[in-house]
Amino acid sequence: MILYADVLIFLNFAMDFLCLCAAAKIGARKFIGWRVVLGALCGAIYAAAVPFLPLESSVLHLGVSALLCLVAFPVGSGKIFLKTWFLFLMSSACLGGIVSGAYYIGQQRITVWGLLLTAAVCCLPVVLYGLYCRKRVYEKNMKIEISFGENLIKADLLVDSGNLVTEPFSALPVVILSSAVLPPPLNKPTPGNSPVPLRAIPIRTETGLGLIYGFIPDKVTLCPPFEKKKQVEAVIGIDTDNADFAGLDGLLPGALV
Repeated sequence: MILYADVLIFLNFAMDFLCLCAAAKIGARKFIGWRVVLGALCGAIYAAAVPFLPLESSVLHLGVSALLCLVAFPVGSGKIFLKTWFLFLMSSACLGGIVSGAYYIGQQRITVWGLLLTAAVCCLPVVLYGLYCRKRVYEKNMKIEISFGENLIKADLLVDSGNLVTEPFSALPVVILSSAVLPPPLNKPTPGNSPVPLRAIPIRTETGLGLIYGFIPDKVTLCPPFEKKKQVEAVIGIDTDNADFAGLDGLLPGALV
């Protein structure tokens, strides 16, 4: 068998990229383009090096697949990583099986572009089925868009039925948002250095009562999958202590969903 390194690297890069994209979409992981590309490139280089390795094992393959997920996505909790790793492995098994079947059904004469087209077409039902199943898990997440002034912030929030925080004067529910998502100087809010009027919001934490700053945006839009966008009224509370919430950007009150 003649192996062309450039074709092997390109084909495996494309397959790994599709599988990482599917895992990100199904698992609601934050998509950072350069990291996903770098992860797929690592997988492609490993695939090209496999024929020259003195030892090949399933344990090594699993270890490299875990490394790809660590490179492609921000490090979150162990639970989030294991879920992402599992989704990547399932996507790889599904697409790999379909592409292998197409290769042999085509009597091994299918082109590289034909394999990639088959993989891309088959990736769509994988993602759709994963999203369908994801809507039935207990811990849901929701993408939202927050508009204020000339800014448009897109965030992925965990729907938290226990988030009952309200702003004292307006009585509006409070969306808890990590300050890492906001542009400066709102990522470090102070009353004298803010582009929007700030409000002090009392909250109850595990250590007792606390206080965070928040603001009323021009518009808050929920973006549920397979449904129309919905505009809601809410206050944005800025959390400067937590960089992420289980791998997501904040907490969305369950009453808003």
